[in-house]
Amino acid sequence: MEMDPSIWLSFLRLLKSVDLLPNFHSAEGIFCLLVWVSTLLMLGIFAMSMIGGLFESAEATGGGDVDGDTGSFSVRTVLGFALGFSWGGFIAIQSGANLTVSLAAGVGAGLLAFYLIAAMIRFIFSLRSDGTLNYASLKGMTGTVYVTLPPHGESGGQVQVSHPSQMITMAAVQYGDKPLPPQTRIEVTEASTSLLVVRPLDTLHDASPRTTHHIPAG
Repeated sequence: MEMDPSIWLSFLRLLKSVDLLPNFHSAEGIFCLLVWVSTLLMLGIFAMSMIGGLFESAEATGGGDVDGDTGSFSVRTVLGFALGFSWGGFIAIQSGANLTVSLAAGVGAGLLAFYLIAAMIRFIFSLRSDGTLNYASLKGMTGTVYVTLPPHGESGGQVQVSHPSQMITMAAVQYGDKPLPPQTRIEVTEASTSLLVVRPLDTLHDASPRTTHHIPAG
């Protein structure tokens, strides 16, 4: 289905009427170009974050953000500065300010956007780490082996546990003498934010006393 060319023409006339068509021969046009680039990039980051949130949670990979973008100097915060700088400078120069004042306004708006986005990210992740998932609650829950668990506490395996709020995939170890292949039913005996200690369900009815293995430090 082709779009009527008159719609594009009307859209271009609208952009021109509000001076949002870049003119590379003026400072105003450069600010306008930066507005377009930074705004489109920010919308793209937002869209990817939304899509990523639909298919993967932070806990599904053993904790942390989906894209690892949690620090003060991150893609979101730097792009936030660019967005504030471009819009602040563009609005200032559109209002009749000279280039120096417009640059100062852009820097001020950019810094404000930078710190607001950084604060928002820290707040969101503090909520996530403080109360979204209590890893200690995984102790006693059951699940299945996702990636083969080597014997004797060796690393490299993963399990999936059906938490009431979500399906969680995490790194795990087990201290049996034989590897546990995928789909083996397991029970969680110890849990931390990065590692689970599990045992196969078929050993739970063993008459021998249970041995508790603590999660190794680090």
